[in-house]
Amino acid sequence: MSELGQVLQRAREEKGITLDDIQRITKIQRRYLEAIERGHFHVLPGHFYARAFIKSYAEAVGLDPNHILTHFESDLPAQPPTEQVERLRRRRVASANNPLQAGRWVTKTLLVLFIALIIGVIYFAVVNNNGQLTQPMPGGTVNSGAEFVTPGNGGGAATSPIAQQPKPPSITTPSPETGTNPPETVTETPQATITFESQQGSMYNYSLQGGEKITVYLKVKDETSWFGISEGKGKKYVEQGTLKKDQEKTIELGKSAYIRLGKPTVVELKVNGVLVDTSKMKSMPSNLTMKVKEAVTQ
Repeated sequence: MSELGQVLQRAREEKGITLDDIQRITKIQRRYLEAIERGHFHVLPGHFYARAFIKSYAEAVGLDPNHILTHFESDLPAQPPTEQVERLRRRRVASANNPLQAGRWVTKTLLVLFIALIIGVIYFAVVNNNGQLTQPMPGGTVNSGAEFVTPGNGGGAATSPIAQQPKPPSITTPSPETGTNPPETVTETPQATITFESQQGSMYNYSLQGGEKITVYLKVKDETSWFGISEGKGKKYVEQGTLKKDQEKTIELGKSAYIRLGKPTVVELKVNGVLVDTSKMKSMPSNLTMKVKEAVTQ
C-alpha cells in the first residue's frame, strides 16, 4: 500500500465513511477507489483519470486536493510522453473514421448499379421482343405486273404481303399457210397463288393454291445462311445445311412445308415459282409454313 493510499484511507476512516459512500459521492467505481488506497494506479484508466479520481477522493474526505497531488506527485503514475499521446490521438481519429463505413457505402453503390443494369437488360429484351412481334408483314416490295391476293377477297386485286406470279401474255401460233385454219390462241394461267395468312412472332403462315405439291427454291444473295426444310413443324428435316453466296437448292415436298431460315434477309425464296419476300423478316432464324389449299368446287 502506498503512502498516498494510506493517507486517503485514514482520512476516510476518521470520518466514518465507507468506500460505498465515496462511490456514491464521487461516482467513481469502487474497484478504482480500492486501487487508489492500495497504490495500484496501473488499474486506473490513465494518467488523467488517476489524478482526477485522487482529487475527487481527497475532496470527499475533506483533504486539500491540490496539496495532496503536489505532495505525492512521485507516487502518481508518470505522464506519457508527447509522442505517445500523439500516437493515441491519431489512433482515436483513425477509429472515428472507420474505413468499414466507407466500404459499406461502396458496397451499397455497387449493388444499386448492378440492380439498375439488370433492370435495363430486362427492359431492352422486352422492347426488342415486342418489336419483333409487331414488325410489318413481309412483302413490302411488289414486282411490276404482279397479282395480289388477300384472305377472303377471292383473288381480287388488293394489297397483300406476297406478290404473285404475273400472268404471261397470250401466245399466238401462226398458220403455216394463208387460207388454212385460223390461228389457235393458247392462254397460260398462273400456276400458283400464295396467300399470307398470319404471323406469330417469328412464324409466318401461308397458303398455296394452284398446285398439288410444293417445290421450294432457295438461293443466297449475300454472305451465308443456314436452312432446314421439312414437311411440317417438328418433323425430320428433308434437307438442311448452309448455303454460301450464289448457291442454290431446290427441294420437292408434299402438300405442306416448314421452312426455317437462319438469315432470311439474304435468301431468295420461291415456292412453286412464286417469289416470297423475306426482306422484312428480321428475326434470326425465321420460320415459314406453307400448306396447299384445296380449290373450292362450284
